[in-house]
Amino acid sequence: MTSLFLESLSLRSFATFENQVIDFNSNFNGIVGETGSGKSLILDAFQLVLGARADKKLVRKGAAFATVEGKFKLKDEKFLSFFDELGFPIEEEYTVVIKRIIYATGKSKSFLNHLSCPLSVLSKFSKNFVDLVGQFENQKLTTPEYQMSLLDQFCENHLLLADYDVTYTSYKKNLTKIEQLTEALKDKGQREDYLRFQMRELELLDPSTEGEAKLLALKSQVLNKEESSKDLEQLKDLLSEGETNLLSLISAASKIIEKPAHFITDSSKENFLQLKSIAEDLSYDLSKISLEDDNGISIDNILEDLDRYQKLKRKFSVETDELQSLYNQFQEEIKALEDAEKKLEEALAEKDTVENRLYGLATKLHRKREKASHELSKLISIALKELNMEGATFKIDVTKLNSLGTSGLSLVNFEAETNKGEGFFKIKDIASGGELSRILLCLRQIVASEDTINIFFFDEIDTGIGGETAVKIAKALKKVSLGSQVLAITHLAQIAKEVDDIIFVEKKSLQVNDFIRTISCVSTKIGKEREEVINLLAGV
Repeated sequence: MTSLFLESLSLRSFATFENQVIDFNSNFNGIVGETGSGKSLILDAFQLVLGARADKKLVRKGAAFATVEGKFKLKDEKFLSFFDELGFPIEEEYTVVIKRIIYATGKSKSFLNHLSCPLSVLSKFSKNFVDLVGQFENQKLTTPEYQMSLLDQFCENHLLLADYDVTYTSYKKNLTKIEQLTEALKDKGQREDYLRFQMRELELLDPSTEGEAKLLALKSQVLNKEESSKDLEQLKDLLSEGETNLLSLISAASKIIEKPAHFITDSSKENFLQLKSIAEDLSYDLSKISLEDDNGISIDNILEDLDRYQKLKRKFSVETDELQSLYNQFQEEIKALEDAEKKLEEALAEKDTVENRLYGLATKLHRKREKASHELSKLISIALKELNMEGATFKIDVTKLNSLGTSGLSLVNFEAETNKGEGFFKIKDIASGGELSRILLCLRQIVASEDTINIFFFDEIDTGIGGETAVKIAKALKKVSLGSQVLAITHLAQIAKEVDDIIFVEKKSLQVNDFIRTISCVSTKIGKEREEVINLLAGV
């Protein structure tokens, strides 16, 4: 049973399609129609849904924009987590909705499950669930990674691979740790000297927000005292200590006041004597005042400490309250450096242990792959001959690498000799679209696939074939469609006979006002109409 399939494709103002909804079944769909009817446009639309770049030429003449919307149906909950992890959860029950809008200006928008998304997300969906085989670029079958995956499925390596994957992840983390520790130890002495120097600077100051606030308060206090001290000295000079001062003037005046004089009254003498007494008392009081700082802190020391605060904050680009935590970080780094050698020894020992285990697992995988590659090569070669590729021989080349990789020690390449005696070459270099399609068909018939690929779109599978070969390919496609959705553009009656639904594409001319417009239409042919289409393809 197909776990995921394309349920429908809606096209609006898309090239020759005006407003069309194309429904698909979950098994075998044959897309047929005359050359130029619009079959390839369905493929173009499907590719857009899967993240292909948009071309403004696909917008129907006279329209501001075109839309393509694909709806995919899920039949298995295991797919739900994939979309949750992407950040595009499924809103409709078990339905994935992808929409593309292409504007006549050349701009485009893409949506997954009604949320705007980049094309890379749609491509990720495509790579996980769809195989497009034909004249376009996205052919998984030609990549070593996918070839390895298919071989591992044939070997039933899933448990061994899961063990290897967990161990390899641990191994890579440990290698990163070793690299970091080695780098740290490379300049250990120099780094420690630097850290200790910075710590000494911080220790001299012992920074804190409270300490800085206290220094600022002291600065204000000391500066105020200096100003007051100047005023006190000036007052003392004026009152008693200067060359010309109030007390000396009063003393001189006193000598005159003491003389008998008719203009000095007793009351005036009394007032003068009070003035002299007040001035003497004031002078005495001022002489007892001292503005020296009790704890002996000078303004120079205060300003020097405040300057250290500013320099440290600028140096480390932090605020005062972060200086202490910075000191703690330096302490921790020094401790980490002191422990680095021991940690490096432990990490190196762990590396050797895990590496030995990895090589053991990788060697098991490689041996299984080597053994299975011969068997699978024979089976595919036989299957290809059954599809009338008589001169073709298939070979899976498994090379042992010198270093460990994500899949072990193996490099897998699918090779083929399409004509006897001409030698083996990588299938990506020699196989045509039709040949790749047949090789994939053979693999899908042989490999009990557990991967997530559920939709196969074949475009060139019937190129240059007919007769018995076409019948065999049709049977093979039918077999694949029992477990996956198959969509095939075909011109052959032999294939059309085997499909579950014939999707017929035709062009019509419509009178629109004074103009004639071409429009592509799609219909599903059943019963008598189905037989008529098959006969048409057969030339009957």
